[in-house]
Amino acid sequence: MPQPHTYFPSWTSCSEPKNYFPPPYVNMALVGATGVGVLVAMIIGGLVFGGIDALLASVCLAAISFCYWWLDIRLICLGGDRSAIGAIYHLEPPVPDYDPSDADKFFSGFDTDYSFNLLLCRFSPRNQFPQSYVAAQNAASTPATSGQLPAALAQLQSDWPTLTGLVPTNVPFSDVADEVELIVAQQGVAGIGLPTRTENAEAPDNVVLSQGSDEHFMVHCEIEGRGMYDLLVLLWSLFALLVVGAAVSWIPGIGWLLALLAALLTLIGLGVGVPALENDQATPPPGGKWGGKFNAYDEAANDKDPVDLAYVFGRWVYDSLHQPGGNELHPIHYMLKVGHAPKGDLKNGVWPKACGLRKRLDAIFVEINSPSTPIIQSRPENQWTIHPLLDGCLGETPYPPPEPPGVIV
Repeated sequence: MPQPHTYFPSWTSCSEPKNYFPPPYVNMALVGATGVGVLVAMIIGGLVFGGIDALLASVCLAAISFCYWWLDIRLICLGGDRSAIGAIYHLEPPVPDYDPSDADKFFSGFDTDYSFNLLLCRFSPRNQFPQSYVAAQNAASTPATSGQLPAALAQLQSDWPTLTGLVPTNVPFSDVADEVELIVAQQGVAGIGLPTRTENAEAPDNVVLSQGSDEHFMVHCEIEGRGMYDLLVLLWSLFALLVVGAAVSWIPGIGWLLALLAALLTLIGLGVGVPALENDQATPPPGGKWGGKFNAYDEAANDKDPVDLAYVFGRWVYDSLHQPGGNELHPIHYMLKVGHAPKGDLKNGVWPKACGLRKRLDAIFVEINSPSTPIIQSRPENQWTIHPLLDGCLGETPYPPPEPPGVIV
């Protein structure tokens, strides 16, 4: 359910690495096979429509298990909420129709999240992780070798000043250590055998240098839509209807009719509900100077076009659905527009002063989420709409009564 004190709602939770398991396809197949067995048995018993209801109920139950995995297991917790400032680089709006060619998104039509890649502050799209680090990170992304990750990151930090052309060598590693940690492989995920890949830039900025890789300094961000959550609710409703239909099919005379009615209502529910769920999509925020759209780097036609700069604050997770997976801010809790910059400046790694706002904004949002904030906001002295001296709201500080009209002091 939506979380309190957040700008964007959340419909998912994340699992600890030790509690993670891959998509439950085997369990789904077993549930479906059970449904087929019940169907055959009920047909033999002369309950054709009851068997159809039982089969459809098993399909619903299999899909329900996948929904729970999607919502509560597939995102792996990396350590609470994190923030970043950067430029909106690439947009990935939700796709309203299922794409059977996309194996990573079996239920892609219900994935109504609005995603974008954020180019992290002080980096250019041309900056690349060195191939030596990517190889070391990949080699350490197994349970047996995950302990080598700290050494790989330490080597990257040691080599940082000499990585000309791969990273902005005029920026000390200490200035971007938080941003780099945000997107590189983490111990808990590597310890369960899942590899981590950072985002890649679009052509022509993705020309790989001789010692570089196609992995860049970007973080994937997602504003959550409620498509999969709504699908779960719909499936549970249809499952209950079908179970009742299968049960009443035993009633002599009208049982078959009630079972047929349950099946027909299920098909109508799917026909009406599925398109509605697929179009319940997340969008860029309409307020906060966004106007419901982003000006992205890779959509800018020329170097003078403005690219939006954003502060984002969200849950730091690893998304196992992608192959290989990567670290994300998912869901985004807050998002503020902190200015814009010409595409040409960002291409060359020239950033405005907005990069320095992150810690200040972090402090503001920590205060917003403090349990004491609603208490302070509810005090009478903070409820006035005209002026404390005019509407009678007095706080702890005493004020003299206002002078009578016409008195000049």
